[in-house]
Amino acid sequence: MAIPSYQSTRSLSSPSVHSTAIAIDPDECTCLFTRPEIKLPWWHAILASQWLPLIPPIVTGLVLWFGLHPTDDLTLTAIHILAVFISCILALMTTNMQLPTLVLSALVLLSFTKSFQCVDHTTGESIECRLCGEPDVLGDGRVYDCAATQDSFEHALEGFSSTVVWLIFSAFHLGKAVQTTQLGKRLSLHMIARFGQHPLGLGYAVVFSEILIAPFVPSNTARGGGIILPVVQSMAQTLGSTPTNRPAVGAFLMLLGSHANLLSASMFLTGMAPNPIVLAKCQELFPDLDFSFLTWLKGSIVPGLFCAIALPLILQQLVLSSSQEKSTAQPGIVAQAKSELASMGAMSKQEMQLCGVLVTCLCLWVTSGYTHLDATLVALGGLVALLHLRTISWHDVATNTHAWDTLVWLGGFITMAEHLSKAGASAFLGARISAGISDLGLPPVPCLAIAYFLTMFLFSSLSAHTVAFVGTFMEAGQVLGAKPMILVALLAYFGALGGCMTNFSTGTSAMYYAPGYVARGRWFVIGFLLAAFYITVYFTIGMAWWKVLGWH
Repeated sequence: MAIPSYQSTRSLSSPSVHSTAIAIDPDECTCLFTRPEIKLPWWHAILASQWLPLIPPIVTGLVLWFGLHPTDDLTLTAIHILAVFISCILALMTTNMQLPTLVLSALVLLSFTKSFQCVDHTTGESIECRLCGEPDVLGDGRVYDCAATQDSFEHALEGFSSTVVWLIFSAFHLGKAVQTTQLGKRLSLHMIARFGQHPLGLGYAVVFSEILIAPFVPSNTARGGGIILPVVQSMAQTLGSTPTNRPAVGAFLMLLGSHANLLSASMFLTGMAPNPIVLAKCQELFPDLDFSFLTWLKGSIVPGLFCAIALPLILQQLVLSSSQEKSTAQPGIVAQAKSELASMGAMSKQEMQLCGVLVTCLCLWVTSGYTHLDATLVALGGLVALLHLRTISWHDVATNTHAWDTLVWLGGFITMAEHLSKAGASAFLGARISAGISDLGLPPVPCLAIAYFLTMFLFSSLSAHTVAFVGTFMEAGQVLGAKPMILVALLAYFGALGGCMTNFSTGTSAMYYAPGYVARGRWFVIGFLLAAFYITVYFTIGMAWWKVLGWH
């Protein structure tokens, strides 16, 4: 390697003296490049360690693992799964560990310790895997016919064959196609060009752009952060709004984009990744209940559209304080949208192909009650069609890391959630919650729904919150005799709306908060006001609409 030369040139007044170039070898003269080393205290390295945030989740897991004792209602396997599951949820809240790494670690630990529910190959009876090969002490002394280690590992992989996981995986790629073909951007620009004459019109353009795209892009983060947010940011910049100069208009648009993202995620089964988990748990606990894509939409359409119409008006009153900010026409943003549309030209072949595939998927999802086609099969068929049409390539699929990450961590979470239920832990927790509500003499549906909504404040992931609590709250409602349709509907819609309270509930909220238009405290205050608004709307307008539908 060549040694860098550091030239020092000195010009003298005498013409007879020439400037001199001096080459310095840093290996020989290190005095010029060294700094005195500052010794930090020994505890500084510990505090800076990436492992320190893992201590609370690990300690919590160990306390539950060794501190709880088996009872007739709570087996040792149930305790172990519960300990690992709660540790994972706590780690999601307190650490930056990658989700796939966290979930795979949990599955490996549960497999090594044989902490799953196995099946006796002779009788088909569900037993704890740790008891495989042991005699049935409560029966005739027959040895349980199963292989503990091998069967435990097979059960650890069950979640990866779930249709819910593959529906989300396929839909991620459909959403990526909307983004890469720029179909999503085109739709958003059309809305802006049509409604962007005033700030309130821009607000409605943002809200209905979200609602229009939501059925086709099941990742609310990809939809909000990848498609809508860039358009919203360009709006704010065109209006001359920055965090330090005229921030009110930018704050209005950022808050509106964030809350519209959550609202659109609540309105459709395919609006966000964890929504199908609600459907899967509903089918498990209430097999006679039909809560399909169309049912989900029928229940959300009236209260959801009411919230969509009211949301810009509410935020306008909360954020745009002066009358000038509320009423000033914005021809620049409309002209920019029209200019961008003109520069995009006519719809490309890929966009038209994608439109055809998405409309076909939507029609098949809506008519699934007649065609009996599984929603996952439809989504996977749409992905295959796009690959054959070369709208997207396999390279696009292979490099869509969000889809693969979700496949891994969601599959693992579903495995743990299913075995929590099989081992009786979910029923145990549900019974405790229902006992508390019953002892206090409170109505079950409102209490469970509102508690489910408010617990989202503790989570930084909508998916993690749904996986952690939706099964438990449904089982509690089942024990209390709550009306299944109303309970499932409220839990389904509140799963996304509960994210309105904080700026860390989902990736999209964090992305809208990041530019700095809204202070954290103000974000929380507005979030709690909107939480009260959503709860009020769904317990009044929502309940009245569901009465018309015959749900109660």
